[in-house]
Amino acid sequence: MDKSIETAKTKYPTGEIMSTKMVVYDYPEIGAMTIVKDKIRGDEHRIFVDAYTLDVIPDQPATKTEPGVWSMYEKVVKNKIDENLKKWQNSDELVKSIEQAATDKGVNINVPVTEENIKKLRDNTTIASKTVQKTIISPANFGFAQKLLSVPVYSQATTYYCVPASAAMITTYYKGSSPSQSSIYQMMNGVAPHGVSASRALLYYKSSNGLNKPNSSSSFDVRYLADIRNEIDNNRPLQSNTATHARACVGYQYNGLLTSYLRLNDPWPIGHSYWEAFGSESDRIYVK
Repeated sequence: MDKSIETAKTKYPTGEIMSTKMVVYDYPEIGAMTIVKDKIRGDEHRIFVDAYTLDVIPDQPATKTEPGVWSMYEKVVKNKIDENLKKWQNSDELVKSIEQAATDKGVNINVPVTEENIKKLRDNTTIASKTVQKTIISPANFGFAQKLLSVPVYSQATTYYCVPASAAMITTYYKGSSPSQSSIYQMMNGVAPHGVSASRALLYYKSSNGLNKPNSSSSFDVRYLADIRNEIDNNRPLQSNTATHARACVGYQYNGLLTSYLRLNDPWPIGHSYWEAFGSESDRIYVK
């Protein structure tokens, strides 16, 4: 944060520092954002500095096709804060239950998950997962329209492999098998120990050496369920992201004026599938 303030003072020596805070300026990249105000003209400027490299990040405005440089706080709908907090708390309960199950079974959760350890945890985590998910979401047992695709559920191999794991699920859906998550991470130009941005994920989805879906695209316009319905109805699972996590969207339940839901295959911490109320996404990757 000091580098961000220092840069702001150097670039705008007569400006007034209004605030400095940590932001996700280009998911999943994190940095410090300083807002400086011109004392004469009143204009405000944003200075971004990457938290890992300390590089100054040029401030780019959002366009119709590009998100530009943005703060994760700008993506949080105010009336969703309490709802999202409750979901996080329930998710945290799930994680703690799995950690306890791992301790009871003698499984080290600080190393990559193996098939043997997954088998050890399966009985415990299945019960815990179902319990928490019922608290998070209870979709109606009916819907005006509903469709689910048969997409496998995988666990992510490391804490920062949610994008490769989601891509592996989608790849297996199309091809019957998938490269390893580490191979996908490399094709996405991932840099350990960091996650993968949408632009880098598209390198794999579009490449002839990857999934070979050249019409794939990312979008920060997540207002309409109709866009997801169109993909699922055409048998195309997609990558559904929050500000800090990636999942595979494999279905939907449309309930008209009532709450509609997305069916998500979540790779963290142990792969599981659940219903989530529509409206919690930050962006998507359409794979086609």
